[in-house]
Amino acid sequence: MTKSNGFNMLDVKKKNRSAILHLIHQNRSMSRKEIASRLGLTPAAITLITTDLIQEGLLVETATQAKAKKGRKEILLEINSKNFASIGISITRTKFKIMCIDLDCFVLFEDTVSIEDCRHNAVQILDKICSFLSVQVLCRDTIRAKKLLGIGISVLGVVDTVTGVSLNSYGIWEDNVNAAEYVHKKLNIPVILTNNICALAHGQTFLDHSSSSDNMLFIKYGPGVGCAHLSSSDTVSIYDYSSVELGHMIMDINGRPCICGSQGCLETLVSYDSIEHSIADMVSETFTPVLYEILGGKRENLCMNAIMQAYDDNEPIVVRAIDRTITYLAVAIKNAITILNPASVVLYGELFNNISFKRALLFRLSDFPGTQLVSFSDFNLGLETLGPATVMISNFFEIGGL
Repeated sequence: MTKSNGFNMLDVKKKNRSAILHLIHQNRSMSRKEIASRLGLTPAAITLITTDLIQEGLLVETATQAKAKKGRKEILLEINSKNFASIGISITRTKFKIMCIDLDCFVLFEDTVSIEDCRHNAVQILDKICSFLSVQVLCRDTIRAKKLLGIGISVLGVVDTVTGVSLNSYGIWEDNVNAAEYVHKKLNIPVILTNNICALAHGQTFLDHSSSSDNMLFIKYGPGVGCAHLSSSDTVSIYDYSSVELGHMIMDINGRPCICGSQGCLETLVSYDSIEHSIADMVSETFTPVLYEILGGKRENLCMNAIMQAYDDNEPIVVRAIDRTITYLAVAIKNAITILNPASVVLYGELFNNISFKRALLFRLSDFPGTQLVSFSDFNLGLETLGPATVMISNFFEIGGL
């Protein structure tokens, strides 16, 4: 019984430390009295725990705030962000991006490295990442001076975050790659592997200092469609983010075949490749004069950037193609809301930086009830490496900084 109680006390201690760290991070700074009130713990218990956290360098006493009565002041506590660092790596089919940040998300280092020379080979890709980290990142004085929490890695496809295994990366490397264990053994640093969209969604909530009870649907559009769902009734864990195959929702049973084996999936209707394919045969000086001029008269130059330029110039054929895309995307978003019943929907992607596209999508969404909860990320196009880096920070908070 004593042993069992000992373990229980350790669990309670970790849970309380974790709750305090999460709460202070969400509110940026809090007094001990506020923390005790929010968590339902005694002031004495909070003082004991926060004293330990200060001595360990996790918290610092900073500013003071005046109390309403008698002009007395309360000391505020903040996360000691500058003492710690986290590394985030985003792996795509052609490159990996790497970023090292402190707990305030101040960037200490970032770079992009090509993996064109080792595509489809997990060992070569991971060795290249480990070599780059050893030579270019971990030896830097600005990083060595801090406590490194670990490395968060995001990759396309199906990932088992608990085991750190990439089950199917859709062509980046082989199936069933235990990437987290491989990098950990090479560098002796904690590693967490997660799906790329889940990492983006995590970065969104972390940087937004969202409430732990948020129920969010995060949708990335471009070049394909990715989606992650965060659903938690208590303190959010890094394991509460689940990938949703929104891109493979069937929208047209008579549509084009999809790589997933079905046909008429959302991906076959709204992906960049699909949009380019739908317009390519119509590109000519007669039918698409604006687009033709943008392309310099060369159909092989067709790309989404050129298409969106023509869209902004109201090229009729291009406008019809993009409006069709917007309609399918809006219907898919509405269907996802109906099925998952999120409290919020956040959209992320390069086309949402296009004012015309953004307005057209909002107008189309207004046709459906319940879509007023849709918003656009304030961190658009900035989460690819920040996302996995913040996963490591949240994991550190979850284990109570122990």
